[in-house]
Amino acid sequence: MLDNWLVKSKLKDYVELFVKKTLFGRITPNQLTLLALVVGILSAICIYLSAQLTWFILLIALSIVFMVLSFLLDAFDGALARLGEPSEFGGILDMFCDRLVEVAILIALISTEPSFLMWPGIFSLGAIILCITMFLIVGGSVDVEDLGETQKVIYYRRGLMERSETLLFLIIITLLIDFRWILLYVFAFLVFLTALLRLWDAYKILISFNCPNNSEKVLTSKKSDMQKS
Repeated sequence: MLDNWLVKSKLKDYVELFVKKTLFGRITPNQLTLLALVVGILSAICIYLSAQLTWFILLIALSIVFMVLSFLLDAFDGALARLGEPSEFGGILDMFCDRLVEVAILIALISTEPSFLMWPGIFSLGAIILCITMFLIVGGSVDVEDLGETQKVIYYRRGLMERSETLLFLIIITLLIDFRWILLYVFAFLVFLTALLRLWDAYKILISFNCPNNSEKVLTSKKSDMQKS
């Protein structure tokens, strides 16, 4: 939801202008994606070390800084790709790195108190797996020619938990130590609900392809609800 709002806001224009002036021609989108991955992993490491070392406050603060920086770099790589010619591999790499960062941070959070956070953490990771499964199901089942040239690689419904919402939740979970267990359960529920919504959307899309009279009408409405990742 937040991603959709950000895309339609003026902030997108400012980001693209910044990227064009500072990054375009100096670094590739895939390099920026990998840099976002490294910074995100550093965030996870800081969270893990916060339970092992005495510099607790400093490490938590660093983890938040690295988390936000990783998110910004991830936003910049998309803007940078749009200035050139976005590649299908770039979209796949971006999704892989995003999920890897999220999983690493969740594992790091669980490791800070494994006996207490194990079950909510398992549910959270399981919900993420279901969402990834939905990406694969829809992407593997829908013919790209039916969706048009602008809809490729990964197809999904704008859901409750996208990149911005996930970042916000991870920041809150990292900061509110005493409430991590309940926040992880809430996170797992929302991600699972997002997976269900995308399953329902995939069902409607595939059903529309089997109904020639309704196919064109439904497909037109769906194109406005789907985006490339």
